[in-house]
Amino acid sequence: MTAVGTTSGTHATHASGARLQPGFQLGEYRVGQPLWPLRIADAYKAEGPKGPATIYVIHAKISSNPTVRDQIVAGTRAAAALPEHKHLVRTLAAGLTGDILWIATEDLEGSLVKDLLQKKRMGSARAGNAGLGTRATGNLVVGVAAALGDVHHGALADESIVVNRAGRVRVIDLALGAGTIAAMTAGLVPHDSSVAPEVLAGGAPSGPGDVYSIGALLYECLVGAPLERGGPRPSEVVQGVNSQIDDLVARACHKDPDKRFGRADVLGEVVGEALNKGGAMMTSAVPTLSTAPSLGEQQVSLAAELATAAASGSMNAATTVDRALATALADSNEKWLISKGKLDYGPFSLADVIAQIEKGEIVAGNIIMDKDSGARVDVGTHALLGPMVDQARQRIDDARRAQAEVAVQSRDKKKGVALYATIGLGVLGAAVAVYFIISAVRGDEAAKKVAGIEKVDGASLNVKVTMPKAPAKRPGGHRPGGGGNRPGGGSYTKGSEDMSLDMSDEDDGGGSSTLDMGTVYNVYSHFGGQLGGCLQRTGAGSASIGIIIDGPSGRVTFVKVDGKQGGATWACLNGVLRGMKFPTLKSGRTRAEFDIGI
Repeated sequence: MTAVGTTSGTHATHASGARLQPGFQLGEYRVGQPLWPLRIADAYKAEGPKGPATIYVIHAKISSNPTVRDQIVAGTRAAAALPEHKHLVRTLAAGLTGDILWIATEDLEGSLVKDLLQKKRMGSARAGNAGLGTRATGNLVVGVAAALGDVHHGALADESIVVNRAGRVRVIDLALGAGTIAAMTAGLVPHDSSVAPEVLAGGAPSGPGDVYSIGALLYECLVGAPLERGGPRPSEVVQGVNSQIDDLVARACHKDPDKRFGRADVLGEVVGEALNKGGAMMTSAVPTLSTAPSLGEQQVSLAAELATAAASGSMNAATTVDRALATALADSNEKWLISKGKLDYGPFSLADVIAQIEKGEIVAGNIIMDKDSGARVDVGTHALLGPMVDQARQRIDDARRAQAEVAVQSRDKKKGVALYATIGLGVLGAAVAVYFIISAVRGDEAAKKVAGIEKVDGASLNVKVTMPKAPAKRPGGHRPGGGGNRPGGGSYTKGSEDMSLDMSDEDDGGGSSTLDMGTVYNVYSHFGGQLGGCLQRTGAGSASIGIIIDGPSGRVTFVKVDGKQGGATWACLNGVLRGMKFPTLKSGRTRAEFDIGI
C-alpha cells in the first residue's frame, strides 16, 4: 500500500504516486480530505450530488489486475442492491475515471476499530490491557454480527468497522470484500489472519467464513492483538472473563467450517449473552466465603448431597434435586437480597428466588445475600442454586435457538413464496406486454420506425423509436494508462468517465464482440409501446437513451436517460430495458444509443 497516514489529517496518495488533492473530480463526486488507508483502497471525504459522502479510491496495482477488478465490480453491484441496514454503510455509486477505479458510499463519522485498537496499544503500558474492554467488545461484535446475518463479507477485519461517538457500529467496506480476497489470492496484499482458511484457499464468502472473521475480531478486541496460533487465551489476559469466552473464540475460529456457528447473527447473540449479560464474567470482586449463606440445616444437608451426587454421576441425582427444590420452595422466610450490578432487590423468599432463576431474571454473576447475617455469594456458585442457574440458562438458550431456527425457516419460506409470486407476476406481465405489442404493430411501421401503439386512457399513443448508433470511442488519452490529465491539480474531461457501476472496458465495440445495431433495434423496437408508456406517464415527450448489453447474458446492465441515472423517467425506462433479452455473445459488451418520442 503506497498511501501514507492513519488519520484524517494525513495526505493520502493514489497508488500511482500522485496525490488526490481536495477538489479533484471523480464522476459526480468532488474529493475532500483523506480519511483512512485500507488494504486495497484509500478513503476520502467527498461531496456528491446529494451532499457529503465517502469515496474509496482503489490502489492502481489492484485495479489494474483484471481478475481483482472484476471481483470489486461484482462486490460493488451486490452491495449497492442491498436494502438499508443500521449496521451497514450504503454503497451509492462507482466508476472508472481515467485509470482510477472508485466507489462512493454514504458519509461516515467516527473511528476505525483498527485505530481505536492502536490507541489502546499505545496506552497499554499505563492501562495494563490493550483491548477495548468486555462491554465495548460485546456491543461491537453484536452489531457486526447483525450486519452480516444475511450477507457475506469474506474479508472482515478491524479496518472494516467504524464506531461513532454515540457507539453506533457500522461495517463500511462490504463492497470491497470480494476484491480484497481476490487481491490476497493474487499476492497483491498480505494474507490476513482474520480471513477464514477455506476462503483464502479459494472458497466463496459464506456465513461460516464470516463467523471465523467475527471470532478473530472478538479475540483481537479483547486481547488487543491479532488472532494467531499460540497466542494467549482471552481469560488469561483479560481481567474479569472466564474460560467460556475462550471456548467461544475456539468454536468460532475452528478450522473446520462445519464445527463453527452456522450464522454470524447466532454468534452475535451468544457473545452478547456472554459479555453484555454476564454469562462469561467472573465475580472475583465478591469476597470468598467459607460457607454459603445458610439455608437451614436440612437444606444445607441436601445441598451437600446434591453436590456429591453430581460429582459421582449417581442415578439418584435427579431425585436429590427434586428433594432440594421441594425443601427450598417450602421456605417462605423473606430474608434474601439479590444484587445486580450496584442495585439490591428484595427481600425475597427462597421460593421467589428460584422462580426468578427459572425465568432467567437471576443469573450467574448476581449475588445472593442473607440480610440477617450479611453473608454473600454468587448465585452461580451456590451449592444449591448454582445447578438450578445452569439448568435454567441451558433451557432458555435451547428455547432461544429453537425460536431462531423457526424464525429463519419462516423467513426463508416467505422469501420462497415472494420469489414464486414475483416470477408469476413477471410471466403474467410479459404475456400482457406481448399481447399489446402484437396488437399495436401494423404492416410497414418497422420501416417507418414507429415502434408500437399503447392504449392510454382510451387514446392511441404513437411512439417513434430511432435506429441505434454505437457511441463514439473514448479518446486514446483518456484510456486507463493513457496520457490524459493526471491527479493532482484538476479533473478529467467528461468523456473520460466510464458509466457508473458498469466499469465496462474502453474497447467495447472494438476488440470485443458486439451485436449488430440492426439486431439491437429488432429487440428493443418490439418494446416501443412500453417505452412510450413511460414517457406518457412521466410527462416526458422524448428521451435519449444509452444502454450497455452484456454479451454472455444478453441482458441490459446499464441505462442512462438524457445523460442521467435518476428521476421518474429513468426509473420507468430502466425497468423496461432491463427486462429485455438480446442475442448472446461469448464475450464482450455492446453499447448503443437511441432516441424515443411520442
